[in-house]
Order: sequence, then structure tokens, then C-alpha cells
Amino acid sequence: MDGGQPVIAEALLSLLALEEAGSVTAAAQRRHLSQPALTRQLQRLAAEAGVPLLRQVGRRAALTPAGEALAASARRQAADWEAALAAVQGERQAPLRLGCGTTIALTLLPPALRRLRAEEPGLALRIQAGDSAVTAARVLAGDADAGLVTTPPQQRRLLAVPLLRDPLLAVGPPGCPPRLSLAALAAGPLCLYARGTGFRQFVDELFAGAGLQVRPAAELDSLEAIRELVAAGLGFSLLPRSVVAEALAAGRIQAVAVPELPPAARTVTLLWRAERGHPALPRLQAALLEAAEALGGRGAVPARAGMAAPPS
Repeated sequence: MDGGQPVIAEALLSLLALEEAGSVTAAAQRRHLSQPALTRQLQRLAAEAGVPLLRQVGRRAALTPAGEALAASARRQAADWEAALAAVQGERQAPLRLGCGTTIALTLLPPALRRLRAEEPGLALRIQAGDSAVTAARVLAGDADAGLVTTPPQQRRLLAVPLLRDPLLAVGPPGCPPRLSLAALAAGPLCLYARGTGFRQFVDELFAGAGLQVRPAAELDSLEAIRELVAAGLGFSLLPRSVVAEALAAGRIQAVAVPELPPAARTVTLLWRAERGHPALPRLQAALLEAAEALGGRGAVPARAGMAAPPS
């Protein structure tokens, strides 16, 4: 490098923000930078690396393999620095690094963290945003101590505890037909989760199994945003009950009966590496299970299972 290490360090933080946020706009907001400033940082970083670090996937920005390798190295260095800083400052243990998606961060995680904070006031927490695949990969690589996912990978090196079973519901705007065939639901208009996720794969396979194709009117990476589009009258959707329970009770959206729709649910699962566990993990698991019990009032069902390795 040409002596601009602090500048490169800032650019690495922007690269990590882009990996987690999926867009330059969202990454710039996280870093409290303008979009042009963040773009210049990433361009400088790519020039230093000598290889492309970003690629465009639809409307989302994704990392190239080189970008992913650089981001993984930056995360490990950040974790090492935090652990060293914690030791110097006399903290009892290193920060607990937890990965999860946005919906989990809005529902299950806050009450669990309130309890964990009360029990471990000196524990530093680092929350990393990402879908199930990204979160599981971070845990497997040692870049996160634990992860909350809805599509657990088939990995012997990861241990898993199911926390919450969240049934899926067909929903539509107020005044929509209370009952539809699966074909009518597929004809839409539909508001669906973004492609490339386990949740979207499940929905696509559900319709494909009945010989149906869907052409969504909207595809977003936020279940809460999809719920609001449904409430605004844009179309129908399939969403977890915990996401729509309050909107259903308030009459902002309406449940739709679809007789051919098989019973289905997504299960929120806690993952961590079998050969390495953070000391705070047992207390985190207990706090998450307590939060899952509380969410039972919103239609999700606590999945009280013992500690076990996922099936191979």
C-alpha cells in the first residue's frame, strides 16, 4: 500500500457494510457517508487490491470472490482487535458476535438481548446482518460466534437448537376475497421475498410443485416492507404469522384461505460451531427460548428442543 492504511481501513469497513446491506445506498447510510464518498472508498480499495471487488446482481450489489475473501479477512482482523482490546480493558470475555436477519432482529432478538444484558452487563455484543446462508457461513468460518437462521445448513460442524416455529399465512389487503385457489393466488399480483433466499426458494417450489409459475409485482428483501405493500393494496403474499399478527389484528391486512396450500412454517434456529463456543452461549440460548415463549402470543410456536447436531 502507499501509506494510506487509515484510508484503506475505512474502505474495508465500507466493504463490510456493503456486504451486509446489499446496496450502496444502505451501506452509505450505515457508515454515515454520502453515496459518492462510499463509492470512492470502494474504488480505492479495488485499485489497491488490483482486482474487482463488486458485481451487480439485479438491483443489488454483491461481492466478487475476491471481495468476499477480503471481507472475511477484515472481519477476522476486527474480531482479533476486539478480543485484544477486551483483554487490555479487563473485560471478562470477548464480544459475542451474533448474526441474524432483519425480521429476527425486529421480533425475537430484542427481548432476548434485554435479558442477556441484565444477566451479563459487561458483555459486549456485535450484531451482524445477513440472510441464513450468509449467517451460517460466518459461523462456520469463525467470523461469528452464533447465528439465528431460518434455513439451517446440513453441516456436522454446526450445532443447532430450534427456537421458534413460525407458520406461514396467505394474506391480502382489506376487502380482498377471503378464499382463493392456489392458481388464483399465483396469478397475483404477488409481493414476494427477494430471490436467492431460502424463504423465496420455498415459495417458488410450493407453486412449482403445483405446476404454477409466479411473476411478482414486487420483490423485496424485507418481510416487513412486503407486509406494508400488501396493506397498501399492491397484492397478496405468503408471510410468517409473527410478521403479520399485529396487522391482522388491526385490520390492516386480511388472511386468505387457500385450501391447496400445504401447512408450512419456518423455524428460527440458533447455530454455533461444534468445536468452539462462546462462554455466553448458554445464557443467550436461555434468553432466546424465553423470548420465543413470549412470541407464542403472536401465533409463533416455541420449539423447545434439546441441543443436537443437525441431520447430515
